[in-house]
Amino acid sequence: MSAIKLIADTFLLCIPDLNFIVHDMNRKLFSNSIITIVSILITPFIFSSCNEDNPYPDYPTTSQQTVIMYMPWSGSLIYKDFLNNISDFEQAICNNEGLKGNSLIVFISENTSSSNLIRISYNKGKCLRDTLKHYTFNECNYTTSQGITSILLDAIGAAPADTYAMTIGCHGMGWIPAGTQVTTRTRLLESNAISYPTRFFGHSSDSRYQTDVSTLTEGINGANIKMEYILFDDCYMSNIETAYELKNVTKYLIASTSEIMSYGMPYSKIGIALLNNNYEEIVNGFYTFYSSFIPPCGTIGVTDCREIETMVAIMHEINMAYPNGLDDTSGIQTLDGLSPTVFFDFGDYVAHLCKDQSLLSAFNEQLSRLIPYKAHTETYYSNYTKHTIPIKTFSGITISDPTKNNSVKADAINTKWYKATH
Repeated sequence: MSAIKLIADTFLLCIPDLNFIVHDMNRKLFSNSIITIVSILITPFIFSSCNEDNPYPDYPTTSQQTVIMYMPWSGSLIYKDFLNNISDFEQAICNNEGLKGNSLIVFISENTSSSNLIRISYNKGKCLRDTLKHYTFNECNYTTSQGITSILLDAIGAAPADTYAMTIGCHGMGWIPAGTQVTTRTRLLESNAISYPTRFFGHSSDSRYQTDVSTLTEGINGANIKMEYILFDDCYMSNIETAYELKNVTKYLIASTSEIMSYGMPYSKIGIALLNNNYEEIVNGFYTFYSSFIPPCGTIGVTDCREIETMVAIMHEINMAYPNGLDDTSGIQTLDGLSPTVFFDFGDYVAHLCKDQSLLSAFNEQLSRLIPYKAHTETYYSNYTKHTIPIKTFSGITISDPTKNNSVKADAINTKWYKATH
C-alpha cells in the first residue's frame, strides 16, 4: 500500500475521534489531540522514505524516459500474448536489476469494455504492478483521438519524464483504413500444411476496435508530446505511408514489414534497449530471437522519421520522371501473403521503377539514412499462404504505390504520402 493511501485511510479513521474532541473535550485536550493526529498523518511519509520494505523504491520524481505499452482490445486469443509480453518485459527489468531511472506504464484492455492503467516498478529482485486507473469503454474510447489523448495524459501524469516512447500491441494492417476488408486469392494448401498464429488474424476483422493511423497521430498531438519512438508490435506497420503519417509525432518508427508471429516482440531480450533507445540492440535482439523461432521468420526496420521529407523530395522527382509507374510488378520483392500484393519492398520497387542512375543513387543514399537499422531472416511467414516466402532483397520498409489490389487501390492514391510524392 502506498504512503498516500495510508495517509488517506488514517485520516478517515480519525474523523470520528476528531468530532468527539471538538464537541466534548476542553481546549487543551483538543490541542493535544490535533498534535497526535498530525503526527499520525506525517509518520507514514517519514518511514516510507527510509523503510527498506517500501514497495515502490524506483519511482523517480521525473523519469529519464517513460515507455508506454499500449494494448487496446484486440480479441481474446491475442490477450494472453499481451500478458506474456508484459511478463517478458518484467523479466528484462529483473535481469537489469531495475529500470535505472526510467518508467514503464501499461495500458491494457482485458475485454471489450474494461481496461487498466498499470505502473511497473522493481524492488528486491521482483517487479510489482500498481493499478493506477480503471477505465470502462464509455469512459475512454480508445478508438478515438480524444480517448488516446486521455490515456496518454494519464500515463504522463503518473510518470512524468524528460522523454516518452510508445509500444503498440494489437493487430495491424499498415496504413490501410480501419474497416477495410482486403481481398486475397489464397493458394491451394497441401493437406499437411501447418498454420502458425500471427498477429494479423483474429479480432482484426472487427472494425469497432480498429484505429486509423491518422487518429493515433491526432491522439498523440492532443497530449502535446513527441515520442522518441513508436514501436508497432503488429503486422505490416513498417511502411512509408505510415511513417509519413507519424513523422511529426515521433522521431523513430520501429516495426515489421510483414506479419509478426503472435508471440510478438521478444521483450525479455530487447526491453532494456527499449528503455534506453538503443535501436541497434533492439534490431539485433529481434533478429537473434526470430532466427531461432519455428519457423525462422522475422523482419524489422527502424525508420528515422526526420529523414522523410528529404525522401519525399527525391521520390517526387522520380515519380515526375516516370509518371506511369510500373505495369509489371511481378519481379518486385513482396513482403506480404496477399494476392494481389499490397506491401512491396520500397527499395526494390524504386530499383525497378527508376532507370536514371543519378536519381537512383540519390534515392539509395537517402534510403540508408531513412532506415539506419534493419534485419530479416531468410524467409518471412504469412498465415494467408501457410508458407514461408523467400526474402531476396530487403530495405526495412514497404510501399504500396504499385499495388493492383482492388480493395485498397483507391485508398493508396489518397494517402498523404502518395499526394506528397506525385
